[in-house]
Amino acid sequence: DRQPNSGLFATLFRIMQTSGMTGCHSNALATGRYLLSLDPLRDPMGVLLILDYYALASRRTSLSYVEGEEVELGAAFIVDLVESGRIKIHYKDPLTDRHHWCRLVDMPNWSYSYALALYRLSLNEEDDEEERYAERAEVALVQALTRFPMVLPKLLAMNKVNTEDRSMRMDWPSMLPHFSGDAMEGGGVNDTVEERVTRASGEHLVRIYVERCHKLWKEDDVVQLLYRIAEKVVWQHLRSSAEDKVDGEESEQTSPPGEAQDAAAATPANDSKSISALTSTFSPAIARYAQCDPSEYEDAFRTFPPEAIALDPNIVAPAMALGPNRRGRFLRRGQQQQQQRHGGDGGAGGQHDPLEIVRQMLGMGGNNDGVGQGV
Repeated sequence: DRQPNSGLFATLFRIMQTSGMTGCHSNALATGRYLLSLDPLRDPMGVLLILDYYALASRRTSLSYVEGEEVELGAAFIVDLVESGRIKIHYKDPLTDRHHWCRLVDMPNWSYSYALALYRLSLNEEDDEEERYAERAEVALVQALTRFPMVLPKLLAMNKVNTEDRSMRMDWPSMLPHFSGDAMEGGGVNDTVEERVTRASGEHLVRIYVERCHKLWKEDDVVQLLYRIAEKVVWQHLRSSAEDKVDGEESEQTSPPGEAQDAAAATPANDSKSISALTSTFSPAIARYAQCDPSEYEDAFRTFPPEAIALDPNIVAPAMALGPNRRGRFLRRGQQQQQQRHGGDGGAGGQHDPLEIVRQMLGMGGNNDGVGQGV
């Protein structure tokens, strides 16, 4: 929080941001890694919200020193950083004075990017290594879809994937309702303040991730991977719900008749729908990124509206355009004003550059006498 460091951090963040906007993702990744290394504990600029995107978007490969094969450096960086456990998210709640922490994969963006990085590494490997990375990618994506199911419908919507029609390979209409548990929730009336802040922060991070990283999930093979793992997650969730239902029925049979009737009366009529839908679970530690501005992670800077720009071409162009009927009178009036300034010396006034006369008439010269008179 030292003031002398704020300028350095802001400058490095702008360099990273502009490098990503111009397509220099490798440079953006290098700048982001350096910026994160300056203060990895607090991450004051919110680099962890965008660093995974630059790593996957760089697509830079290099020969591995161990096996002599090409490896995608960005994907390898994500896998190494997540599995090393060196980076943790810490947050101290100012209301309750409680300290929270979580791992990188407990953030929605890193959870999905870690799975995608493993999948890309599986494409570069061969034989046993390919199968090992593919299995790890599936396990990581299962965990991501289970913990943050709200990301899937948003990714598909941003990539304009057809989720209304059915085919032999994909049946999104029967799959997506299981990932709409967050939209079906009642708004958290009974939640505590900490739970509401945590959910709002998680939705905030999901919004930033989907807006920025949805292009990474638009390839056909990646969409097929999403559907295959989503189908697996739904099957596991339905089986777990069925087992819980059987256990509940057994407990009702062993309980006294009065208690069983009360439990049956308290069960809502649409309980099957609520059980079949997945809901997102967020760590309270991600609340430290609740104040991050989503516009800081977009592809372009925000600009002023055209009507607020003083040098709007629509305003300047008519003033600079000199028609044939106006040019002679305009220049003669400028010459007369020059003569008046030089004491009526007619010969001197005629030697002035016409461009200089135009500049002075428009108020751009050193002396603005006569500006504002009709032309």
